[in-house]
Amino acid sequence: MTLSNFDWTDKTSVKWFILLPTGHEGPYSLEQLIILRDKKKISNEVKIWSEGLPEGVALKNALTAKTVVEEEPELPPIPEEEIPPIPVPEEEALPQISTETKSDKPKKPFLFPVWGFVSIILLMMFFFTFGSIVKNHEKFEIRRLPKMAISLHQRIMQENSFDGWGKKIFFKEYLPDDHSHIWLVTSSFHKCSVEATFSSIKDKLLAVKDEKILFKTEGKLSGHIVEFDKFEFLNGNKIVPGLYEMDVKATDCAWDGFVAKIMNKFSSPDEDYLGRQKVVLFSKGATEFNAILDRLIKKKMENEIKEQSQNELFWQDLQQKLETLNAIALNIESHFLDFLNDGAGSFNKNLKPMIDKYTRQYGSFLTSFVVDNENYFKNLNSEAKGASKKRNYELMVRMSTKRIGLESMKFIEEFQQKKKPTSKDIDSYSERVKKTFSAIKNDLNEKIIQVSEDRSK
Repeated sequence: MTLSNFDWTDKTSVKWFILLPTGHEGPYSLEQLIILRDKKKISNEVKIWSEGLPEGVALKNALTAKTVVEEEPELPPIPEEEIPPIPVPEEEALPQISTETKSDKPKKPFLFPVWGFVSIILLMMFFFTFGSIVKNHEKFEIRRLPKMAISLHQRIMQENSFDGWGKKIFFKEYLPDDHSHIWLVTSSFHKCSVEATFSSIKDKLLAVKDEKILFKTEGKLSGHIVEFDKFEFLNGNKIVPGLYEMDVKATDCAWDGFVAKIMNKFSSPDEDYLGRQKVVLFSKGATEFNAILDRLIKKKMENEIKEQSQNELFWQDLQQKLETLNAIALNIESHFLDFLNDGAGSFNKNLKPMIDKYTRQYGSFLTSFVVDNENYFKNLNSEAKGASKKRNYELMVRMSTKRIGLESMKFIEEFQQKKKPTSKDIDSYSERVKKTFSAIKNDLNEKIIQVSEDRSK
């Protein structure tokens, strides 16, 4: 067959070979080659050849050709025995091209590996556990410190709550009844070194005499709380209940706990914090303070209306003296109970230091208090209205002061005489101290009420 009479439209004759780099494959008809192309087993660009063609042609050209224009000399036929077989190495045998559309071999079912199930379970357990830990930390919890009353601790827990992981430091203040400590509480998750300066605000102290109170202190913030128990007074000598301006400086700040670090995406907080805020240093809280302060301001306004007469100053001073004696009685009672709470084993060892501290802090104060009180009434204007009645209050203050000193010395003498006290003796002493000083404080409170009533007449 020659190129001139080559029948391109014959698609059924099995005469086409696929030319490969390693040989040729076939023969196929054009219809079979079309099927292989449609199944993507060969491409349109693959070279094919048939007897009568001088060289291979692309499959797409063979399918579109109708006739050959140029007259080519007829080529001799290619004998079948001269067509070499396609050499295919055993280890790299080419997959046999098949016109079948489906495989007769059954597919194996997909089995999920055991380690996959274990990994999923462990991952679920991890997220559940971590979620539980985070939930627990989102509940505001604060430890009760040694000098913190249970009622105050409950109040702190009620007034504070979890408010987010990345909150900035903002303190809320709390004090015990004796104003010996200051606790600053925050809902933020920080730990820092904290320094604070407290300065009283004019006309905002719960005291008759509006003196300036200024002191400094420092502590550590951890677990949402910082405790101040040592104070350096720059002006005044004690914490007077009232409204103060607090300048606070927190340094070396870090997140308090690993969970806080995770929830803040391991970002570092501000290392230093400077803040100024108004705080109420009063054991009963801001609400009661404001009520008392309103009454006090009102009273001060009345005093100003009366041009701070000698009569009004007298009552103020008298009430303050009785309140001071009440505070002294409370402190002496605490001093004795702290000594007894150490137990019988430490009784003799701690006795002398206890007596020395009493003499230094309370004994000398009571003595000077009586002398100052007597001098005050001596200088009182005898011609003033109600002067004779006012001198009776001098006796009241003097007797109350001496009673505190007398009862205190009785206990000290008994302690000195008891060489080897038993636990039962210690318990008995504690009950007697409480009972004695409770009676003294009740008596002073009654006198304060009496003075208030007399003052309002």
